[in-house]
Amino acid sequence: MRRSVVLLLLSGLALCLVIPASAGARTFNVHAGQSIQRAVDRSHPGDTIFVRPGTYREHGVRCPTEPSVQCAVAITKDGISLIGRPRKNHPVVIENAGGQDQGVSVGLTGDASCLTDQTERVDGSLISGIVVNGFDGYGVHLFCVDNWRVTNTATNDNAEYGIFPSHVGAGRVDHSIATGSNDTGHYIGQSHDVEIDHNVASGNVSGYEIENSTNVRAHDNEAFGNTGGILTFTLPRLDVKVNTDNEIDHNNVHDNNKPNTCLDPSDDVCAVPQGTGILNVAADSNRIHNNSVTGNDTFGIAVASFCTNDPSLCSGPLDIDTNPDNNQIRSNTVTGNGTNGDPNIPPFFDVDLAWDFTGVGNCWQDNTFGSSFPSPLPGCP
Repeated sequence: MRRSVVLLLLSGLALCLVIPASAGARTFNVHAGQSIQRAVDRSHPGDTIFVRPGTYREHGVRCPTEPSVQCAVAITKDGISLIGRPRKNHPVVIENAGGQDQGVSVGLTGDASCLTDQTERVDGSLISGIVVNGFDGYGVHLFCVDNWRVTNTATNDNAEYGIFPSHVGAGRVDHSIATGSNDTGHYIGQSHDVEIDHNVASGNVSGYEIENSTNVRAHDNEAFGNTGGILTFTLPRLDVKVNTDNEIDHNNVHDNNKPNTCLDPSDDVCAVPQGTGILNVAADSNRIHNNSVTGNDTFGIAVASFCTNDPSLCSGPLDIDTNPDNNQIRSNTVTGNGTNGDPNIPPFFDVDLAWDFTGVGNCWQDNTFGSSFPSPLPGCP
């Protein structure tokens, strides 16, 4: 996998989208043995920082979005482009120097007030061509950032998340790899207008997660060897209360049968069944189409209420609609799933296509599949 990471970074570098330079924008070059953070500190909005091949173990700074922990590199200015320039078999690697929670962090604050206060948001960020390994929390974290892109980036063996944009506006994660996260490889949470495309996720608990977000499109990605391939969730007690109008299409989701290695038993990701293909929990108006979903031991594509697997979660008042409504599952190839289901899941869900009867307006049309619950599933108008 590490060799393929290098090849991906090199082959995709030409696709790198550089944020348009402002008048007087400067360029910095960081070489092995020098500090990336020092270049960031010297930069002005709109500057570009090129990082030459080498392994960088930064001294560390307080994370702007979580001051109680350390980041290797922290960016708080608008329009900064952090671009690795790997050569063949010589990547640009940022590694945990010890006790650091985040590899690369972009943002001004960790406060949800940034959802409505533009002065608390970063406008413009590009991260490209970098491998981020072994941090105690997140590989790449963006919080309340608009007009951003993470491309040709790899995150490996970061304890919780690989690439983790949260509370973000328009942006894109593409041509990137996430492996070895005990939560999610590629995560989009409490965000809107994001594209996730041409990525790989393997060896995580959740390969991809769209959580309480709107107008997210995840397409042409591969998920394999995770506990769950692609999740689209509405969860309670978060700053954003809905998950709606997302599109999951043309992905290859196969053989996601890894045991669940979540770190915090109270975390919702701990409930993801081993052998999950694509799972919609309480999300509305999501369009799941033209995906290939094969070889996932528990189910291929499932649509369910937040309350179904553990009714005690809904014993008190919640701040979300717990049912999935108006979702369309169309033109997917969903075969060879449900052959060795997770024992914590009712056995009738050990099928290619599953639904728990909750919500209204959910429909299935033109799918290729071997088994379903119920049978037949409601067709689309």
